[in-house]
Amino acid sequence: MVALLPSAKSSRLPSMMLAPRTRSKTTFMLSRIQRIQESFFQPCDRVVLNVPATTANLGPGFDSFGFALDVWNRVIVQRADTFSMSISGEGADRLRADKDNMVVRMTQRAMETLGQEMPPLRIECQNAVPPTRGMGSSSAALVAGLAAGLALGGKDMSTPATKKLLLQLAAEEEGHADNVAPAIYGGFQISFLSNGQWITQRVSIPDGLQCVLFIPDGEMSTSEARAVLPKQLPYQDAIFNISRAAMLVNCFATAQFNPLRYAMEDRLHQQEPSYRSHMFPFTPFIKVALEAGAHGAFLSGAGPTILAIAGGVGIANPGSDTMSQFLAESVSDAMLEVARKEGIPGTVHIATPTAVGFTSTGYAADGSILWSGAAETRDFAMTI
Repeated sequence: MVALLPSAKSSRLPSMMLAPRTRSKTTFMLSRIQRIQESFFQPCDRVVLNVPATTANLGPGFDSFGFALDVWNRVIVQRADTFSMSISGEGADRLRADKDNMVVRMTQRAMETLGQEMPPLRIECQNAVPPTRGMGSSSAALVAGLAAGLALGGKDMSTPATKKLLLQLAAEEEGHADNVAPAIYGGFQISFLSNGQWITQRVSIPDGLQCVLFIPDGEMSTSEARAVLPKQLPYQDAIFNISRAAMLVNCFATAQFNPLRYAMEDRLHQQEPSYRSHMFPFTPFIKVALEAGAHGAFLSGAGPTILAIAGGVGIANPGSDTMSQFLAESVSDAMLEVARKEGIPGTVHIATPTAVGFTSTGYAADGSILWSGAAETRDFAMTI
């Protein structure tokens, strides 16, 4: 069976420019053996993909840190005589169900990358990830569409080279890889651009973590949230973030929860009282979450969702007893009370990180299963 798929003491500090977005140089290298092997593949008629929600930045890790959450979108793509598309669940009342939809456009892009023309498709989207809330909905659509196109185009999604291609295509479109990398590889990923190629590496996530999300009913455009950020940063703010980001990684890698409240502090995109705070009053939520026992809290992605890390002692799975859930519910109750006082409608959801990225199942025209399950997990998405 083939698996497819300067010093801060100075009174006048110099500034640091935020690097402009750079599109990577997507490379597509195919070995002779891989070409021969993939030529034997039975054509895929239908592919079913499950792609997780993601949370990014994690406070100081702007455009670099992200991890996957056990909230999933399912996308079913099948060859058909004519194009059709349906959307159910989150965003069903506002997302376009036509060829301008992100899933459709990315499926086409992936097949064009393979030198193929996209056939008529029947596409069904079952969304649990709310759009424009800072939970990686656009990344989920990007990864689903691109993975579907690669699968329909006959690619073996189990190889590191093909998954690396998927990362390059998705990060090019998104402009950064903090969401798409965990959507593809799962877990906590640190991502950056080097010499035109996107690279990502996994960081351990301690057992027992619970993620309490307050999800406002109101949406926030990622492009608008990015537009309010400054073009320059003082050195002291850059140093502030570098030190916190380094500590955050160490906290996760060594299962130290207590320092997270300091490690998740940020002066780049959560700076008070300017930057994004006028768009959504996230600071009261972070404050009460910490007071209620959360280890750390931050604005998820561009917001407006607030995510608090709660529960766990680094040795227990949340399903092994009730303590982690009890602690998480205490934090969620505190966040809901702030929402009531502030007059901000929304809901809470308690999730756990997932070590698994997207999964896929492929079917032949006769309905037989060609492959099933998650692609093999790799720490690096880098090809030499």
